[in-house]
Amino acid sequence: MNNLLHIIKPVEKEMKAFIDLYKESLQGHSPDFQSIIDYISETDGKKIRPLLLLLTAKICGDINYNTLNCALVLELLHNATLIHDDVVDDTKERRGKISINAKYDNKTAVLVGDYILSIAIAKAVTTQNMQMLGIVSNLALNLVEGELRQLSISTGAIINESYYFDVIRKKTAILLSSCTEMGALSAGANQETVKNFRLFGEYLGICFQIKDDLFDYFDQGEIGKPTGNDIREGKVTLPLIYALQHAPDKRESDAILQIIKNADFTGENIHLLIDFAKNNGGTDYAQQKMAEYKQKAIGLIENFLNSEGKESLLNLVDYIIERNK
Repeated sequence: MNNLLHIIKPVEKEMKAFIDLYKESLQGHSPDFQSIIDYISETDGKKIRPLLLLLTAKICGDINYNTLNCALVLELLHNATLIHDDVVDDTKERRGKISINAKYDNKTAVLVGDYILSIAIAKAVTTQNMQMLGIVSNLALNLVEGELRQLSISTGAIINESYYFDVIRKKTAILLSSCTEMGALSAGANQETVKNFRLFGEYLGICFQIKDDLFDYFDQGEIGKPTGNDIREGKVTLPLIYALQHAPDKRESDAILQIIKNADFTGENIHLLIDFAKNNGGTDYAQQKMAEYKQKAIGLIENFLNSEGKESLLNLVDYIIERNK
């Protein structure tokens, strides 16, 4: 598996500048809640999204302050949505640490999430670029719509593959496509190149979410969430959707669907759903779709000149698909 430190190499200096800018943006706030923001900064992840943005800009031209600021805006917005998501899903752990809502309470988490979102918007304005502001506002709208549509799936037991892909485009892929689109735009790429990188990010984002969904169906000691966690929350993802639509035994499918509709997610039933998805080709199908979207993404950047940045971007694609958490 590709090492993330190796992937960062072509933009190592710029990543350090981004991290400094990010830390600076989370300092100097009111003493009333600075300690909470400090806690958020301590639970940061791998910074895959800003890395994706910087590598895209590297391929398209020169990384500049606007590029770093775009990376900052998207990372702040991403973290704000994670805080809100944890409230909605009643998640107790994030990135191996107690979530904000569990450590404090839901009200505090929502307000701090709103505050970080406000910082992101204020930083976005400093780009003074209407196209970039349009991307950010569209991203915020789609992220919320994606969460609302996912809530519809969990409460209405919607078993529909096209609906599933619509949700993950809005919930996950839109963020990665915004990274690649803004990365290309900040480096002065032409509109055709910007469009290609937007699609590249979208396809990569779909791969990212399918991989996340597959974690639910296998024993993964390192991913920070128990097997079957999404199912327990009523989230019907691609492996289960496919199995329900293609299982040869309709009586078995009907029984599984009834468990989902009744939200009867006991430990025994969760294992029953996982086995059902595996035995009826659901996990294999999800792997196949992920591979298809990977090839579509790679096809969009094949014609770019070979460079360290391009090699790292391709390695990042592999990293996202091969990761174990």
